[in-house]
Amino acid sequence: MRIFILAAAAVIVLVAYPASAGDFRSLQSYWELVTHDKDCAPPTEYSDFFLVMCDPEMTMWYFTKPNHPAHPGVIKRSLVHMPDGAWGVNEVGHSFASDAAQPAFKAWLAQIEDLDRQAREQLRRSTGR
Repeated sequence: MRIFILAAAAVIVLVAYPASAGDFRSLQSYWELVTHDKDCAPPTEYSDFFLVMCDPEMTMWYFTKPNHPAHPGVIKRSLVHMPDGAWGVNEVGHSFASDAAQPAFKAWLAQIEDLDRQAREQLRRSTGR
């Protein structure tokens, strides 16, 4: 089962969907797309994931490594300008792991969502918005 996860600002929506012929079907397919994009910096390696920063979209791609509990999985995290003028974060995650590994993927996404929540709270405190 493949899980599609979309989060905008503080909302996470989980939707299961079947793969179609045009979809990316593996972590490797996303890796190829992102690492060959001229607007993306070379990957930064961490102990259990790679981070790729892309401009001008202000996008961060997180790719699990084999030792990550959510492997194989990828999360695309983008800054978005909201209709009210505020900035938010949009997250799209894809897990290519077995059903048994889905809780680990959801926990990983929740960690990233929590970082975004903390950043929003800090911004609100500093700007009064």
